[in-house]
Amino acid sequence: MSQAILGLSAGFILVVVLLLVLWLRSSLDWRLKLAAVLVASGFYWVQYSALERYAGWPSDDLLPEEFVLIASYVREPDPTSGYPGEMLWWVTDSNDPQVPPRVYSLPYRNDLHQSGEKVVQEQKQGKQYVGRTMTGTGAGSHGFGVRFDRISKNQRYKKN
Repeated sequence: MSQAILGLSAGFILVVVLLLVLWLRSSLDWRLKLAAVLVASGFYWVQYSALERYAGWPSDDLLPEEFVLIASYVREPDPTSGYPGEMLWWVTDSNDPQVPPRVYSLPYRNDLHQSGEKVVQEQKQGKQYVGRTMTGTGAGSHGFGVRFDRISKNQRYKKN
């Protein structure tokens, strides 16, 4: 367990203890006490949601404008259950190689599934690719509008 998780847990416990003391020892109106509990509960929900990215869960954020696809995991749509499908792409921002890879959750699309798999397979053979989100064609729709360009090794982490 990391020190960050221990520190966050200690902070949460401190807030719970303070709320308990407020509830039991304070002569404040019960409505004010209830409001304090509800605000603290809301804080826990916001904090939990914000910590998702630190736990390694997939991000729904937009893909970087230029990235290197490291790996892909695809769950295809299932018409019998109504599952729409999902693609998980591990990518690094090609403009900043110091930033660690991040997992992005993308809605399933067959053409992106095929092109992503092809890129991953060819990179295993030593070929280099960079992915680019295309402006004006849906780059704001979670990776739709992505194209892969073959590049040389010295172009992989080129600064713009």
